[in-house]
Amino acid sequence: MAKKKTSLPQLTADDIKVNRVYRAKKPKMVGNAIFSYVNDRQVIWLGGDSVQYDSPSVKNGRHYPRLTMKEFLQWVGEDVTEKMPKDGNWATSL
Repeated sequence: MAKKKTSLPQLTADDIKVNRVYRAKKPKMVGNAIFSYVNDRQVIWLGGDSVQYDSPSVKNGRHYPRLTMKEFLQWVGEDVTEKMPKDGNWATSL
């Protein structure tokens, strides 16, 4: 039997806020054999048509990536801020 696809409500630019954490439409795990995290993105800056974010996929010492709002909205599936671990770490499972 085929799995039923669940459709997430499409977020808009008005839904994207600084300090909120967003999960991809098709989330993946990133990291290595010891530490593995969901590729969530926390918005750290919004300006004009740009979104800058932090993520466990951003290597230490690198600049935070910046996307256009359109690119970010194509990637984003849902706001998972309330589902994040209370200790301030990144999520370790989907």
